[in-house]
Amino acid sequence: MSKQQTHIDQSLPKAYKLCSLKQIEQLYQNGLLVKVYPLRVMYVLEPISSALPQAVAFQVLFSAPKRRFKRAHDRNYIKRLMREILRKHKTPLIDSLAQHNKKLVFSLTFVSDERPSYQLLEQKLCKALDLLIKEIQS
Repeated sequence: MSKQQTHIDQSLPKAYKLCSLKQIEQLYQNGLLVKVYPLRVMYVLEPISSALPQAVAFQVLFSAPKRRFKRAHDRNYIKRLMREILRKHKTPLIDSLAQHNKKLVFSLTFVSDERPSYQLLEQKLCKALDLLIKEIQS
């Protein structure tokens, strides 16, 4: 007897990265805010229009401010951790967005002064994703 294994896509390709300056401006002007210390999440929920085929369910922007972390390797480390955690825990978010026919544009900003551990950041980011899923469902 062979077990059938379902493949779960755990990649986070470039299409998920928020690059458009127009969308970033719109996000910071019209976005809603969720705080889960040490993360600050700004987001905009948009309905998916049936005329335009959508490539991805969400787009995300990661940031760690230079004001708090002077050294680039610290900022890069924090952003790399956030990307890795989101890559592993994105499936429930994508499912919820597909179910409600919406697209999410959001930014994750790290606001603490101390360099985080993977476990702490994973716990807080999962909590933030749960809050986003609740917002999508309401």
